[in-house]
Amino acid sequence: MATNPVTAQCHHCQAETQTYPYHGPDLKRMQLCKPCYDTYLAKEMVSYWKDHIAEEQRRTGASS
Repeated sequence: MATNPVTAQCHHCQAETQTYPYHGPDLKRMQLCKPCYDTYLAKEMVSYWKDHIAEEQRRTGASS
């Protein structure tokens, strides 16, 4: 996280705590607390790699 936290309501869990700005699926900014941010980021990374692996398999004709 490159930005400093601010005190705001977390977009996901609704807790009033330190939050960090992050972009949502619609590219609008949302505030997430650290635990929600970490969870959201992990889901994004898993989705990215699943897409990447599927594309590589399509490109090479390999299957798993």
